[in-house]
Amino acid sequence: MKEKLLNLRRYLMTGVSYMLPFIVGGGLLIAFGTIFGRFGLENVMEPMQKLGYAIFGFIPHIIGAYIAFGIADRPGIAPGFAGGYVAAEIGAGFLGGILAGLIAGFVVDALKKVPFHPYIVTLKPMMFIPLVGMAITGLLVALIGQPISSLQGFLDNWLLEISGTNAVLLGAILGAMLAFDMGGPINKIALTFIIGAYSQQIFGPNAAAFAGIMTPPISAALASFIMPKKFTEVERANSLSALFTGLLGITEGAIPYAVTNPLRVIPAFVIGSSVGGALIMAFNIETQLFGGILAFPFTEKWYLFLLALAIGIAISTLLLILFKKEVTEELEEEGKVTL
Repeated sequence: MKEKLLNLRRYLMTGVSYMLPFIVGGGLLIAFGTIFGRFGLENVMEPMQKLGYAIFGFIPHIIGAYIAFGIADRPGIAPGFAGGYVAAEIGAGFLGGILAGLIAGFVVDALKKVPFHPYIVTLKPMMFIPLVGMAITGLLVALIGQPISSLQGFLDNWLLEISGTNAVLLGAILGAMLAFDMGGPINKIALTFIIGAYSQQIFGPNAAAFAGIMTPPISAALASFIMPKKFTEVERANSLSALFTGLLGITEGAIPYAVTNPLRVIPAFVIGSSVGGALIMAFNIETQLFGGILAFPFTEKWYLFLLALAIGIAISTLLLILFKKEVTEELEEEGKVTL
């Protein structure tokens, strides 16, 4: 059990990783449905958006199933899914799905250790674990999920009412979190919040996410173009690919720059992304799309969207140039890490 608790972050990341294709697929259905609607194709728009939002309705089930899978392997999927269903029914939403996955995973892990007679051992994975696992998980989620439901309701209401200074602060925080570890645990925490808002048809946080996603790779590429002496040969060679991944909304292109010089590079990424996210929320920009620059033509206030991103990227680029030292011959060796 101690080992399971120590691995809690890995279990949560497993659930998020398996959930992301559903999020991206459902979000793209909604986004492209919106695009078709703008061209007068309502008969195409309505079924696409209906399917997209239906997929988002299954997010508690999906996250519950795959967190349980991360803990207990395949036997955990059905109880985790059932627990996610209960969480959705009592209004605990995404947070309840996480709770359901954890409960199901640990319950099934315990059930797998129950001894069975050799003559009936084959019934254990097919009947005993699913039946007892789903029953116990569903009951526990129903009993202890009410505080989670209240918290989810509070978050939903807060998102619906957020405006002014609070919105600006939210945009700054989301931008900073997304840029901090570029796909890591803190990035995923921000992402789960954005997904929750998106499922409530609140699209401002999704727009703010562009700052945290696009700023790090684009600013790293631009800084290496402007001040090549402060970047290694490998970093300079990767700059063009970092630029294109950033334009397409893929943060991971900035990871090589952060790994080699984290104390100078990550603060530059975080500050610029924070400013960009704050400006996007201040300008009250919303977007239902993903994919970096591909979203701009179909986003209202696209010019302010670009302006906010450009300001954030410019700040990060300037800070990278200021913070980083010129590369010496010793640091040209690939993989060398400096502070």
